[in-house]
Formats: sequence, C-alpha cells, structure tokens
Amino acid sequence: MNKKNLLFTMLVFIFAIGTLVGCSGGEETSGGSDQELNNENMKPEDFKGELDIWTFFGGVEGMAKSFEEKYPNVTVNVEVFPGDQYQTKLMTAIQSRTDVPDIFDLERSYMGRFINQEFVANLSEMGKIEDRVENYVPYVKSLGEGKDGNVKAVSDHSSPGAFWYHRDLAKKYLGTDDPEKVSEMVSSWDKVIELGQKVYEESGGKVHLLSHYGDVFNVEKQHQEKWIQNGKLVIDPAWKDIFMDMKQIREKNVDAKLPYFSGGWGDALNEGGVIMFAMPAWGGFMVNNDGGQAKGKYGLAKTPSGYYEGGTFRAIYEGSDNKELAYEFIRYISGEEWQTKNLEETGNMPALKSVYEKKLDTYTHEFFGDQKILKQYYELVQDIPPHEAGEDQNAISTLFYDAASAAIDNGESYEQALERFKKLVSNGYPELEIE
Repeated sequence: MNKKNLLFTMLVFIFAIGTLVGCSGGEETSGGSDQELNNENMKPEDFKGELDIWTFFGGVEGMAKSFEEKYPNVTVNVEVFPGDQYQTKLMTAIQSRTDVPDIFDLERSYMGRFINQEFVANLSEMGKIEDRVENYVPYVKSLGEGKDGNVKAVSDHSSPGAFWYHRDLAKKYLGTDDPEKVSEMVSSWDKVIELGQKVYEESGGKVHLLSHYGDVFNVEKQHQEKWIQNGKLVIDPAWKDIFMDMKQIREKNVDAKLPYFSGGWGDALNEGGVIMFAMPAWGGFMVNNDGGQAKGKYGLAKTPSGYYEGGTFRAIYEGSDNKELAYEFIRYISGEEWQTKNLEETGNMPALKSVYEKKLDTYTHEFFGDQKILKQYYELVQDIPPHEAGEDQNAISTLFYDAASAAIDNGESYEQALERFKKLVSNGYPELEIE
C-alpha cells in the first residue's frame, strides 16, 4: 500500500467513526440476531425470495449464480462498486439506514474497523456456524471472529502466497525446476540471498532471483507481535531481521528493483528477467495466457514462511429483514461444495482444510503443469499464526515498510529507519505511548 492509499484509508476511517456514532444511538435495529435459525433442517427449494449483496469483488457474481442454481426459488442481486468508493458507499447506507444490503463484503485490510460494530450480525447466535468453520484454516477462522469470540464474518478462501517461478530460468540458473528442490533452495532468506548473488553473477547482471526486496516484508509481516498492546507501540525484534534481509537483498543485487504490481514487475512476471515472485494464489489474472502460452510455464515453491495476501469476508447486516436467507448464503459458501467448485473453476485456494486434503493428490492448475500445487499451499497456510482482525495492524505495518524502504533506498541504518517509523506512527496515532 502506498502513502496515497494509506491516507485514503485513514480518511475513510475518520469518516466511519463519525457515522458509527449515528448508528449506535440506542435505537433497536430490526431483525435482531438473538434467535437461532432453523436452516439446518431446510432444503434448498424451501428458501424463497431475493438477497442483496454489496461487494468490491466481481467474482461474487459467479458465487451468486452458483447459489441460484442450487436454490431455484432465490434471486441474488449483486452490486459491485469500485474499491476506492466501496467503504464510503457502505458507511453512507448504514448511517442513513436506507438501501443497506443483506450481506456486505469486507476486505482484510480494513475489516477490523467494522467487525465489532453493532450493525454486524452475530452469526454464532443465528445458527451452528462454528460447526462450519471448525475445520477452517486457523487464521481464516480467527480473522472472522469478533473480540467476544463470536463469528461475525466468513470467507470462502484462504488467499495464501508462495513463490511462483519461471521453469525455464530455474533450470538454467538454479539447475532444476523441481518444486521440492527449489523450495529447499529458498527455505530461508539467507539461502535466498546467497542464491540470488550466484544468479546475478552467472547471468552477467541480466537476471535476478527476486523482483523486489518487498517480498521479504510481504512474506514475513504476519509473524510478529501485535503493534499495539495496552496503549503502547510494541516493536518486535524480528522487524530488525526483516529490515536487514531487505537491505542485503538490495545491496547484493538479488532483486531487480521492480516494485510489486509495477509495470516492469508485470513484464518480468510474464516475460522473464526475474526468476521468482512472491505471489498470492489469486494473482493469476496478472498472467498473460493468450492462446494458452502460460500453460506449464511456472513452478510453485514454498516461501521461507507461510503468508497470505488480501482476503474477502462476508458479513450480514444486523438490521436486515432477510436474515434467514442471508445466513443460508453464508452457510453455502462455507461448505465443501462451493469451495471445491470455486477451487476448480477459479483457482482460489479454499478456507476448509478438508478441501485441501481431498484434493492434495489430484488438483492441478494450467499455469503449473502437472504439479500438485495444493501440497505447497497447504503446508504454508498451516504455518500462518491465527490472529484477530486488528483495526490498525496492517496500517502500522505499512508505515514500517515505508520507513524501511526509505532507509534502504537512502543507504541508511535500521536505527534511522526506526526513528522515521516512530515519527510516522506518532503522527498517525498521537494517543499511543511510544518509547
């Protein structure tokens, strides 16, 4: 996230706080979620009516179509809004309590600001949702829980990341394109740095192992202590290791200096010049596959630590008069039937461990040839620690990355990066105690 996007997010947060005051003035909302629904005993044809869903993600339209196919007497209306307008649109509707959808999507980066609010229905009180998510990948289950431990939002995917690598370049410069062997060669950042130096030297500076040192940050940012504890800023010592790995990757020519999602980054992903990229499982849309040219082009290797990128969760509006149908939709997307179908049709990695386990030895994706990529992803998702959807965790991590990047680009030390980081946090969070 760049500074412009961070500023936008902070402004939306300020706006949201103001509107939430107007939403919680003591007036009861209709359709309270204190009564357990009887969906477990109903058949698909028993459900009737229309369901309204708001999202920023076009893929929800396919999800809605699949639901309608199984539930013949239901119509699902999906409205997709641009991502930079979505939060404001949703909060405006909630504030005015007019035209609020039955279900609304929340993106991982900001869902912590919503999930504990009164307008988000308590799914645990509405049915046996715990039974549905009990077999979830732990961090996906945890992210959907409120501070009280109840389930407030549910995702149908896990969004893990891994190293995607060009097979031809791996054979030439790494000596193999075998996923297991490549995974071992990059199983630590020390190994990545050593291997990256070798690639740079042998290619005469024409090929780099990584696109950008930002891969270290993306892979490791979910493994530290929480930034905010008891009103204080806590800086996990592991952040120094992350900074030093990023700095060495730049200084030793391991990366091609191509920032994530930049034009040059996209060119390298499709055409070469860089061997591997830390990529989310949903990133296939960035691959040029015209005429099937990407078929078998990539291998998938494990990153030094498990990580995920992004993620979309669905919540029910507490004031909805259509809770029974809305809850059934949540039940549907949290089940094996939909998540298996979604995996096979879109390549989105499931949230259910059981779907991983049943498909480990059979699932393949066109980009990766015959490789059974679920094996790598399943091992990675189990390495990711569960944590709640903290309101400020992602935003403060982004401030650290901004400070670290500036220091690395200017040839500065970790101590200088830390000084810049603390100033950024102090400006954005004046209420925090910062040593």
